[in-house]
Amino acid sequence: MAHFLVNLTRLAILPAYLLATLAIGWKSRRRGPAANDFVNASRTLPLWIVVAAFLSANCGALEIVGLSAVAAQYGVQALHFYLIGAIPGMILFGGAMIPVYMRSRIQSLPEYLEKRFDARVRLINSWLILAKLVSVAGVGLYAMARVFDVVFGWPFTKGALMIAIVVLIYVLLGGLRAAIYNEVLQLAVVVLGLAPLLFKTVSQLPDASARSSPYWHLWTSLQFISPNGSIDLFGVIFGLGFVLSFSYWCTDFVQVQRALTAKSAEAARLVPILAGFGKLGFAYLVVIPALVAPAFFGSGSGAPFDGTLPRLMVTCYGPVMLSVGLTALLASLMSGLAANVSAFSAVWTEEIYRTSIRRGRSEAHYVLVARIAIVAGIGLSMAISYLCLDFKNLMEFVQLVFSIFGVPFFVVFLIGIFTRWATSSGALAGLLGGVLVSSLFHLLVASGKLVFVSSMSASFHAAVYAFCASLAGSVLLSRKAERMSAAQVELLVYQSDVEDRPARAVLRWWILAGLLLALCVVLNYLWR
Repeated sequence: MAHFLVNLTRLAILPAYLLATLAIGWKSRRRGPAANDFVNASRTLPLWIVVAAFLSANCGALEIVGLSAVAAQYGVQALHFYLIGAIPGMILFGGAMIPVYMRSRIQSLPEYLEKRFDARVRLINSWLILAKLVSVAGVGLYAMARVFDVVFGWPFTKGALMIAIVVLIYVLLGGLRAAIYNEVLQLAVVVLGLAPLLFKTVSQLPDASARSSPYWHLWTSLQFISPNGSIDLFGVIFGLGFVLSFSYWCTDFVQVQRALTAKSAEAARLVPILAGFGKLGFAYLVVIPALVAPAFFGSGSGAPFDGTLPRLMVTCYGPVMLSVGLTALLASLMSGLAANVSAFSAVWTEEIYRTSIRRGRSEAHYVLVARIAIVAGIGLSMAISYLCLDFKNLMEFVQLVFSIFGVPFFVVFLIGIFTRWATSSGALAGLLGGVLVSSLFHLLVASGKLVFVSSMSASFHAAVYAFCASLAGSVLLSRKAERMSAAQVELLVYQSDVEDRPARAVLRWWILAGLLLALCVVLNYLWR
């Protein structure tokens, strides 16, 4: 009975939060018949809502549970995922990619690929996106199970099913609009639940003179290439900083889907820049507590790294704050799961089913298909989540997924947006070649033919080699194929002077982008 009462206290706030998410789902339910309104909600939301949802969708399971685990395992190297692995990509996304996406009047990334190349590229890209989305959603379910295991001792299925059912209900009710408005609520709850932990643990940080081990340095401890180390300069700069960062922020379906819900092109450009400041704030909310976890548990506790943050909450929080903190954790996990499941539904319904399987059906039919896809997406995510058990922390699994499926996307969009000579044959070669090379690289590492001590480092290297293979295939085959005319690609490629933007809006964007980049440089120097 005492154990039951303790668990009940820890969950005291959660029921109210879950009811609020369901209420938002009901309030946000679609009012029109179009399936696209249900799965995309394009160009309908105010800027502050989109910025909050953009940040919240990224700061889900991968952010809070995943990067706290990276910080506990690798030290301040976790900050690379923010300072070089996020901010430059977000600036490029807002400055170069969003203008093309908005000008071409697309409602999804695969639609852009059909306009720029052809329907074959759109279809193959859509299938690869489905694989990535369901994998990342599986990570969210795994993270939920880890939280419930650490705090309550619940088995995987029990914890994951409870939250999955809630997410299923509110996404079924309101589609993407419900997911986005819930993400705003989730962001507020996450900050409220994590901020006190930062204040309770920051006093355990050693002073600068005591930070002599590689655990406390971003750059000075890294060798250029080191397969026997945790990570190296080559992997961080080229693998994470260029390939994985830009491929995620510029072509991730979930993030782009949210940016495209802004009411205007100018507002959409500001979304990743404004969210970037919040992203740097999250760096401290997530990483600092995990850095000092050994001071609370000891350096050799043997517990899984993915349980670091919930274990800290159990240790540092009283009953009330523990309930708030657990609600914050579950809010972040639900945010990531809902974002990826709603995106899975959108890709299947609008990019595959409507275009390649059943054309010309009623909008009510496509809405039904979208809802069935939501259920299927959660079911597939449950199956995928078990794969995370083979990795030391879930971020290692995520980087493996992105290095296989995300990098070829980036190459194809890169040549499509920044060149006029890219062709559909080149795009297909880039997509398939990048996936093949990265998959082969990971198979060689898994079989012991290539030796990498760290799965994270292996994924960084795989991303670079996949990028090179994808780019080479795209260039070589584009030379031998017929190209689109200049008129056909006019609105589909980047042009710095194509729009007559107000001078004040241009200046505002450059000032904000400059401040964000300068802040990033300063933090890199301070943690060097």
